[in-house]
Amino acid sequence: MINARHNRESQTAPESDAVTRPRRIVLAEDDSEMRLLLAQSLTRDGYDVVEVPDGSELVSKIVDSLRDGRPVDLVLSDVRMPGLGGFEAVAWLRELGCRAPVILITAFGDCSVHAEGVHAGAVRVLDKPFELDQLKQLVRELFAPPRARVSDFLT
Repeated sequence: MINARHNRESQTAPESDAVTRPRRIVLAEDDSEMRLLLAQSLTRDGYDVVEVPDGSELVSKIVDSLRDGRPVDLVLSDVRMPGLGGFEAVAWLRELGCRAPVILITAFGDCSVHAEGVHAGAVRVLDKPFELDQLKQLVRELFAPPRARVSDFLT
């Protein structure tokens, strides 16, 4: 289980259209206690968290969001779940046109799992147990506006 040590700092304001709506995270985790812990923590930080118990439901929620025009800003998924696992779900998401960043979490994080996660298109693979603050910091970084570079201002 993850370490539930929790920092209550506030999230920085998101950019563009997300200013008027909370960032939407779809969370796929088959362990109900872990899913609840992650969902509660991310919700407290101001995110709109949609919980699903497996990869099949994850793909279904993404299809619904694409059809309804409700963008998904981030996918957080366990790697090993009954039915459709995290790697397969990410492949389906990309096939459907979902370009939201993906963070994968796993209790079986050897080098090959990390490599497969990156190859599948994940921005990061986190090994369980991980610090909750580590995940929250990564989410904040993914939603932070890009920093200007000096070269952007040179003519």
